[in-house]
Amino acid sequence: MTKDDFYNLAMQAFRPAKTLIGMVPADKLGWQPGPKFMTLGQLICHLSLGVGDGIRLLHTGEWPTDDEMLEGMKQENLPSCGVEEALEKLEVDKKTLSDALGAISEQDFASKTLSVPWGMQGKMEVLALSFLEHFTNHKMQLFLYLKMLGLPVNTQTLYFG
Repeated sequence: MTKDDFYNLAMQAFRPAKTLIGMVPADKLGWQPGPKFMTLGQLICHLSLGVGDGIRLLHTGEWPTDDEMLEGMKQENLPSCGVEEALEKLEVDKKTLSDALGAISEQDFASKTLSVPWGMQGKMEVLALSFLEHFTNHKMQLFLYLKMLGLPVNTQTLYFG
């Protein structure tokens, strides 16, 4: 897989994510399906981080400390944002992704072995696909939240926006 192939896959996932985020009712940002789930505002904020920053961190190795990551992953510490802020962050992440991929050689993307702080190790392109999978899983989570709220989402919304 080339960097362009990966970028195009990410953009295919970003399009419906943008649509889904845009469907979130402003008065439901605090809603969550249960006490151990992210709120809708936390979810769209997390989803809006996209994959660009992860690719940048893979390339630079400038990860937060273990303690910072553990604290940041606690449900009560997850930031929440509104729809406009989430959409703005998603747009910033597209640029971050483009810039990060531009700083990586095709050879490194295809063959450089790296590890991430939570224990995964592999070629950069495989780790990049894992970041995209993470994004896709949260996109599906948002789809389900919206469906539970009775909003008009369907398979086309999920995959094509």
